[in-house]
Amino acid sequence: MRTVFRQHLPRRPRFIVCAALGVTLAFVAPPASAATARGLAPARDIDGRRAVTIHGQVVDSTSNAPVVGVSVQVEGTSLGAVTDSAGRYSVVGVAAGTQTLVARRLGYAPRRRTVTVGTDGDLTVDFALTPTPTSLNAVIVTGTAGGQQERTLGTSIGNVNAPDVLAKSQAPDMSSLLNSRVAGVSIVPSTGRLGAGPNIEIRGISSLSLDNQPLIYIDGVRVSNRTGGGPTTFGNGGFGAQNAGVVGRLNDINPDEIESIQIIKGPAAATIYGTEAANGVIQIITKKGASGKPVFNFQIQQGGIYFRDPEGRMPTNFAPDSTGAITAFNGVKAREAAGAPIFTTGKTYDYNASVSGGFAIGNYFVSSNYQDEHGIEPNNFLTQYSAHANLNLTPDPKYAIGTSLNYVQGNYHTGADVGLSAMLGAELAQPNIFAVPGADGFYPNVPPNVPQALFDNSDDIHRFTGSTTLTHNPISWFTQRLIVGLDYTNEDGRGLELFAPPALAPFTLGNAAGRIGQTLTSTSLTTADYNGTAKFNLTSAITSATSLGGQWYRTALHESFLGGIGFPGPGITTVSGTAIALPSTQGDTINTTIGGYGQEEIGLNDRLFLTGALRVDNNSAFGSQFKWITYPKVSASWILSEEPFWHIAFVNSLKLRAAYGESGRAPLAFSALRSYLPVQGPGGTNAFTAGGFGNSDLRPERGKEFEAGFESDLWDRLHVDFTYFNKHTTNEIVAQPVAPSLGFTGTQFQNLGQVNNHGIELQATLQVLRMPNFGWDITGNFATAHNTIISLGGLPSIITTAGQANQVGFPIAAYFSRKVVSATVDPSSGAVSNVLCAGGAGQGPVDCSTAPFVYIGSATPTNTGSVGNTFTLFKKLRLYALVDWKRGNVLLNNIDQVRCDGLLGIGECDVNYHPQKYSPLYVAEASFTGLVNQTQDQFFQDASFVKLREVSATYSLPDHLLPGIDHASFTVAARELALWTKFKGPDPEVNQFVTGLTTGSQGVIPPLSRFVATLNLTF
Repeated sequence: MRTVFRQHLPRRPRFIVCAALGVTLAFVAPPASAATARGLAPARDIDGRRAVTIHGQVVDSTSNAPVVGVSVQVEGTSLGAVTDSAGRYSVVGVAAGTQTLVARRLGYAPRRRTVTVGTDGDLTVDFALTPTPTSLNAVIVTGTAGGQQERTLGTSIGNVNAPDVLAKSQAPDMSSLLNSRVAGVSIVPSTGRLGAGPNIEIRGISSLSLDNQPLIYIDGVRVSNRTGGGPTTFGNGGFGAQNAGVVGRLNDINPDEIESIQIIKGPAAATIYGTEAANGVIQIITKKGASGKPVFNFQIQQGGIYFRDPEGRMPTNFAPDSTGAITAFNGVKAREAAGAPIFTTGKTYDYNASVSGGFAIGNYFVSSNYQDEHGIEPNNFLTQYSAHANLNLTPDPKYAIGTSLNYVQGNYHTGADVGLSAMLGAELAQPNIFAVPGADGFYPNVPPNVPQALFDNSDDIHRFTGSTTLTHNPISWFTQRLIVGLDYTNEDGRGLELFAPPALAPFTLGNAAGRIGQTLTSTSLTTADYNGTAKFNLTSAITSATSLGGQWYRTALHESFLGGIGFPGPGITTVSGTAIALPSTQGDTINTTIGGYGQEEIGLNDRLFLTGALRVDNNSAFGSQFKWITYPKVSASWILSEEPFWHIAFVNSLKLRAAYGESGRAPLAFSALRSYLPVQGPGGTNAFTAGGFGNSDLRPERGKEFEAGFESDLWDRLHVDFTYFNKHTTNEIVAQPVAPSLGFTGTQFQNLGQVNNHGIELQATLQVLRMPNFGWDITGNFATAHNTIISLGGLPSIITTAGQANQVGFPIAAYFSRKVVSATVDPSSGAVSNVLCAGGAGQGPVDCSTAPFVYIGSATPTNTGSVGNTFTLFKKLRLYALVDWKRGNVLLNNIDQVRCDGLLGIGECDVNYHPQKYSPLYVAEASFTGLVNQTQDQFFQDASFVKLREVSATYSLPDHLLPGIDHASFTVAARELALWTKFKGPDPEVNQFVTGLTTGSQGVIPPLSRFVATLNLTF
């Protein structure tokens, strides 16, 4: 018997979106004439003459490659188009006479061409754009209608040219597309397993107890940024579901559908986004169509996925055999020698097709993608199908309507690591310790084929994201914009341990009959966002832009768990097929934010811009005694290089900027409420008991940030963007124990803490050489991010064990340990004596059993960066490589700790048997005595690293070389090719704890290497 659970898009949100679309189209858009709608009448200018269509192609002046997403506008009119994947555009309805066309694209210098438009025939106007790191006239998507020019912004905004980055890197997902592109933005993977999602940190971490993830928007609609999705580990309780919840919603987004990504980094820039924006905002803008005939693009990608050098990155373990001889064993090498390797080479297949074009009153872009990946283990694979459609209509010069529709269907089988996994089994393997026949020496007498064959952790999702944007220009100086949208995800996460066949049953540690835990989740985020902006010329030198806006956001999370233990036989995998039911749970969480803001921008001579804003918010998670909160913002931008007195020739442009702003982070849902739990009363009656104490005065955490910096172009070759930031977070939410006399247990959340963050960010691009047949560009970024706990509200914080803790004066979740500072090792016996530990600040060494716990290091990197090189040869061949790094943090090497401290009953490290080869300090800590005394600092290891992250080569075939093909290119690319680190585990970048601030590296698959070949065709 098989029970199928299905969840559908709720009627209410679906009705809201459909109704909004209907009202928009039926009542707002003015009707077009029948002839125009059917395309029967040619366009006419204001004098009744036939209007002309201007078309052409935009290419990169260095490589001669088509440039996608270039905005080509007819100055002084609302006419324009965006180039397609072949770099082609078409502007319909251009009036006769002298016209000026402007081509703009982030990453290129704008180009103007003045042409004479006749009355007959079409006109061809091509552009060759010169790459440049920035343009002060580029339009940045912000919360205001129509966006803002780069020159007016007093804050740092990170920009990612998605098509260009994707063409170079061949990034398999959004995580890889974002990683190492923008200074101060860090992608933190949990595991290298396929289907796992990362955490994103912008300017480090600043919250002691809340999520440090930024908000994510797609085409103006807030979407899920959830991490740790999939099976619920605690609900299943079996070995196979340990660390199963690793899926993140970021990777649902297909990188091929993205036009650009803009990153708003902190409260100074995110004030008008209000509560929940203190961690920054990521704006994802999807591709739009271009006027003209349909252009088709097809891309096929295939390649391999592999674990680079597993035998060298996995430990070799030591133990005495029956004769007392010390023997070495490497589980990976042993299985390879036996012809049954633990890890194999996986495969990846990716197919993407799109069509874009336009017509008299609009344009469209439609794409579809299918991804099929098989990992290095048989239980780790995924398939994902996505479809995307954008339709933009301009039925009248005063109105524009845009729709964005995205659908994703994914099936992710994420495999298993951390717990009873092949990875952990190999890291601790030693046949002299794990000697059960058939276990091959793997921990804990479980061969690797058991978890690979029996543990199936999966997450099946159906996701819809849709939005409608209505832009209205009733008069020349006023623009208003309304966005309504929905992001809905239906998720089925299953932690499944299959019924074991007789050959594997003896190695299942008593769970041969299997079990299942199923978590059904539906998440919906609804957005309604209005903004109106009025722009005036107060005088010939002074301009004003006044914006008023309001938003309503609603997040609804519905989650239920059901499960069971013991299948009657093989092939049965449903909850109803189990013999013993696990306790079921169900929960609903609804969070609503409503807010509004006003912003005023004053410009002087189009060079100096002053901006002030005020945001007012309310959130349903606030305490009942706390209602509205306000967030102010002020900023200034000065284009110094355009002042008449500026005469420094090699400085092509120089913009100075500074800003102060505030934003918030809402408490967790229900943390402010006093709650009660249902129980059974006397005689089977219904009753309740005390649950959470709640806090009616609970308010959001408040981030206050100052930033200052500059942007400059030098010698027409070098662009530099520098920022200093200082952020002070108050009202940090801290859990305080509840007094038993109140009748409640557990903790109460209170606004007690304070945290400071500060750092610098540097982004630079250098065009080293620009020759007709050779180009060399270098891009790089560097950032620091330091956080310090200023206050915990006077709460006592006593460290009683080695590990992570929050202490005033130190970073969040920093590592502390007793630290051996002196010891003596007997050279003949290896016995350790005279062991003393650090006595703390200003104190001499003391006995380790009474020593204080001292600071070892930060759990988060204090500096990050990357350097990329791009070489272009003969305008046809492009070579690219990216190196990145993270430094300044430590990570618990759980495996070395278990191997060396005797937690298995015996040591497995070389130091346990040959102590004379090692430092006396390490010998003293690498023992069970060291574990008891909590002298563990040797296992909190430097996690700094440098990686050769990406390399690629792309060759562009001559245009029209193939019949019917306008443009074709072929790319070979590889990633995760080399690692340099002092960390002694497989990889310091991963973390076994998917969410929260705790870090560790026990049995985690590292980021996997890839080699892919891609063929791209445009016709």
